[in-house]
Amino acid sequence: MKPWIALAAMAACLMTACQSAELSPEEERTRMLSLSPAINSIPKSGLGPQQLDAGECGLFLWSKTDLSKFIFFSQALSGTALFAQDTRPMALEQTGAGGSIFGQFNTLMRYAARDGRTVELSLVPGDELEGGQRLESGLLTLTDSEGWVTKLPILGVRACQPE
Repeated sequence: MKPWIALAAMAACLMTACQSAELSPEEERTRMLSLSPAINSIPKSGLGPQQLDAGECGLFLWSKTDLSKFIFFSQALSGTALFAQDTRPMALEQTGAGGSIFGQFNTLMRYAARDGRTVELSLVPGDELEGGQRLESGLLTLTDSEGWVTKLPILGVRACQPE
């Protein structure tokens, strides 16, 4: 078979596949509604500044896909956290921890919100900093009350306010 004939045959197959993949407006609307729980789980805004008193430490996390969004904060030993969700922060209670200890935090942590959502953090500690430590990488997994799972790659630091 000549190369140009094979190329034309492949193009015809691709065009047919594209046409059959097109959805009607109603099908597209249904598809978007079924995705809305996952889409709504992505933080639309970030948290505001967080204050640490002398001697206190905190975990500060940003969305790796949008570094302008400061999305998670937990003060060490508090058992609570804030997660940026819609326009208001979502309050979380820590429900579990595991993995290795780095500073006053663990590399695996689990939190729950009052509405049934859960947040799991998987953190890989990186370089030590003066008064803290950088995270090499991390993953925040949000599961909503209906079972939708959203995974957000994160960056961050654990930092302590000097005494």
